[in-house]
Amino acid sequence: MNFELSTIFAVGAGYLCVLFAIAYITDRGWIPEKVVHHPVVYVLSLGVFASVWSYYASTGSAYRDGFGYLAPFIGISLAFLLSPLLLRPILNLTKNFQLSSLADLLAFRYRSPWAGTITTLVMLMGVMPLLSLQIQAVANTVRLLAPDSSETIMAVVFCIMITLFSIFFGTGKGSGRERHEGLVVTIAFESVVKLLALLVLGFFAVYKGFGGFAEMEAWLNTQPELLQRLKEPAPPGTYHVTALIFFTAAVATPHMFYIIFHENNHPRALNTASWGLPFYFLLLGLPVLPILWAALSINSQFAIEYFQITLGYDLGAPVFSLIGFIGGLSAASGLMIVITLSLSTMCLNHLILPIWQPTARQDIYRWLLWKRRLLIAALIWGGFLFYYLPNDSQNIRAVSNIGLIGSLQFLPAIIALLYWPRGNKVGFMSGLAVGTSIWLIFLFLPVSSGIDLIPAWDLSTREVSAISLLCNVLTFMVVSFLSQSSNEERISADICSVDNLRRQHRARLTAGSPEEFIRQLTKPLGERTATREVMQALRDLNMESNDHRPKSLRLLRGRLEANLSGLLGPAIAHDLIDRFLPYTADSEPGASDLAAIETRIEAYRSNLSGMAADLDNLRRYHRQILLDLPLGVCSLGPDDQIIMWNHAMADMTGTPSDEAAGLHLSEIGEPWHSMLYKFRDNDAPHQHKVTVNIKGNKRFISLHKAVIEKSDSPRVRHDGVIILLEDLTDTELLEEELAHSERLASIGRLAAGVAHEIGNPITGIACLAQNIRDETSNDELRNMARQIIEQTDRTSRIVQSLVNFAHSGSNNRSEQRMEVVHVAECIDEAITLVKLNRKGKHMQFDVQCEANARLKGDSQQLLQILVNLINNARDASPEESTITIQCEHIAASVQVSVSDEGSGIPETIRDRVFEPFFTTKEPGEGTGLGLSLVYSLVENLNGHIDIMLASERKQNPGTRVTLSFPAYEAKEDDSVLRDSPEKA
Repeated sequence: MNFELSTIFAVGAGYLCVLFAIAYITDRGWIPEKVVHHPVVYVLSLGVFASVWSYYASTGSAYRDGFGYLAPFIGISLAFLLSPLLLRPILNLTKNFQLSSLADLLAFRYRSPWAGTITTLVMLMGVMPLLSLQIQAVANTVRLLAPDSSETIMAVVFCIMITLFSIFFGTGKGSGRERHEGLVVTIAFESVVKLLALLVLGFFAVYKGFGGFAEMEAWLNTQPELLQRLKEPAPPGTYHVTALIFFTAAVATPHMFYIIFHENNHPRALNTASWGLPFYFLLLGLPVLPILWAALSINSQFAIEYFQITLGYDLGAPVFSLIGFIGGLSAASGLMIVITLSLSTMCLNHLILPIWQPTARQDIYRWLLWKRRLLIAALIWGGFLFYYLPNDSQNIRAVSNIGLIGSLQFLPAIIALLYWPRGNKVGFMSGLAVGTSIWLIFLFLPVSSGIDLIPAWDLSTREVSAISLLCNVLTFMVVSFLSQSSNEERISADICSVDNLRRQHRARLTAGSPEEFIRQLTKPLGERTATREVMQALRDLNMESNDHRPKSLRLLRGRLEANLSGLLGPAIAHDLIDRFLPYTADSEPGASDLAAIETRIEAYRSNLSGMAADLDNLRRYHRQILLDLPLGVCSLGPDDQIIMWNHAMADMTGTPSDEAAGLHLSEIGEPWHSMLYKFRDNDAPHQHKVTVNIKGNKRFISLHKAVIEKSDSPRVRHDGVIILLEDLTDTELLEEELAHSERLASIGRLAAGVAHEIGNPITGIACLAQNIRDETSNDELRNMARQIIEQTDRTSRIVQSLVNFAHSGSNNRSEQRMEVVHVAECIDEAITLVKLNRKGKHMQFDVQCEANARLKGDSQQLLQILVNLINNARDASPEESTITIQCEHIAASVQVSVSDEGSGIPETIRDRVFEPFFTTKEPGEGTGLGLSLVYSLVENLNGHIDIMLASERKQNPGTRVTLSFPAYEAKEDDSVLRDSPEKA
């Protein structure tokens, strides 16, 4: 080829600068967040798995193995198609416990720093040749495009650019926990570039190499040997072993684990990836055969692995060679960036930190940042040395393929992590050691160095892979059965296992508050780091810093361990938390967490069918009955752990159901804790009307309980207690109000009787006064007699008003009187009655009433309405204030309003004031029946009532009650109507 080195350098450097620009503008927030977080971006970033093995080596695989070249694509696609069984459970673990690599995950599961260290070393051994292959591919393609160029110089420039990019956009703030959005978008862009490059080259091969699809088919018909090689099967098991290797590599290789789990922005993105990534690899595999056939049809003299680069030159279109070069550069750079980022974190957590940790006086975040940057540079340049030192470049390609086979040794541990809790660290490390030894002896060493330790055993790659995996599995299982798991391993197994449930730790912590957490962690981390981590954990849990409840502190401890695991690795974090935030000495394991069982069943519900589904529906039905029961339900386990806390209980106590479930009874606040404890220990199954004080309000609670039969365990008294709480406060208050109403009615009847009795002596006094007035000629005595008569008349009117008011309401609506009612007279009589109350004497009344305001109805009902409204206005107003009563004739209606100078009725309760027994007065001062009765009487008179603010004042705006009635228009003599009342 005849490209100038400067042209190739400009194209390559320009493309890498584009990657820098994309990462920069993403991190600056110039790309919309909905684009950055879109599931399609996540799916495309997973295309990092398609490195030079899929871009270049696939043509050679298609030539040698026919359709067997699809085995790697099918293997990784199967991993994503089975994501609910494999990827999603691992994603939940990595998100909950801040695990950024497979080494972190295995160290967390087996609670051993050695598990992470061995995993990291095996990964390094298998991945370093893969890094070298990317550098070699870039250098070789540059040499093909510009034969006079120096491969070494181009490899050095390429490594420098990748090192700078990885450090600038991959290390962030150095905590290792943040997501790198700029990096993810850049890798997604590279996936698009290499896919488009291959698709363009595929169409170029078909139309430029053959002239179209029909011509390509005609050429294939002349190549029977090629078609035979394409269709003939590979040696037995080769296809399946290859697919299994790449199935495992989807999870076990560092770069795929990092992108799938650490950079996942939302669990639902995995749903899109389950079909999106297989579709991506389908498109990626389509152009391989056309490119291969086009190169073979023109007898290309170049290496078969680089037909993507040479095809454009062979067909006289060098621009397509540049397109192929850019696609290959994308495939190599994307993998190198991600693999060094993930490996740097693994090496830091499992090789550096176990032997060298920062002191409390150092800035931990800065210390970690620079160590991670140094490790990134060391890994990239280690890959360069692995490429530069060997003389046989073809040997590197073979070693990189063998490296992927090494990842197969982690498949038993990954499956056991989710589905076999019996496995332990001894079994895992024994199985890994046996399988890795077979891989090293029969594959890695013979291919990488030419050393064949057992030359008599001539085993194929397929046979070695199968034997090493089988020996790994058998050793893992046998050693795990023969050895014992530690208590920490069993707890981790329950956490990780899909089929088992975590048992909550019921013990208390030695630290009793978040402030004590900070003081304890200051010793190893320093005050600044300890404060930052504790406050971050509180924010993650949405917890207050003054929350001292045992359950909250246990959650805070777990969150701290997870956060520190993302910072320092799970082994260091677990050891640090155990040493400085231990449980108390009397720690005891808790009972099964039934709330977790419920959660697990809900997650598994879609897989139930037949009788199991029917039983689950029955369970849900009965559980919903308990949750919606109007009585409070508190179900306690044998260790006083709260199992159920229904909605009524949550409303009664103010503690939400999801927060109460799983708590110990001692963690519930007062007064519920003491009341439930006493009742649980009491032999009586019922306890009626227990008085409790809640925020200054007295409540009446009746309790009932049922003890679940004792289990077979001699150490357990019973299997639980169910306590029902019935809130009788409203009933008790209603009974008190009814009793108070009855007392008021009795007083009213007594007052009416007294009024009748007073009438007789008043009549006698009036007669004597009239005699004196009529029989004496003394003007002074006559004047005094007239005054006596006036006062006795006034007293008689008051007495008559009391009698009429006491008798009002005794008739039903069908018997109510229909008469012409003079509103002004009713207002005067109502004021007279209200003034009889001592409190009414301190009020001023401003009456503004038109004299001709009349309506047709029962005057006693209107009187009762006005008395109730004026009484309410009096009660709501401060002393010496004014109650304004207005009455005016508006069109065909009479409008009466009563206004006070009180605080007004809040908008929130304005619609409730007419409800029976609703009152804003203090207990014992009102029945809550007054306005309800007023509303009913107003309806009897065909009227309307409305309540609003009386003024715009901020202080004491007052309340205005407005009544509107149909006005009476005179059609006959009023006196006849008033003297001869009709029946309605």
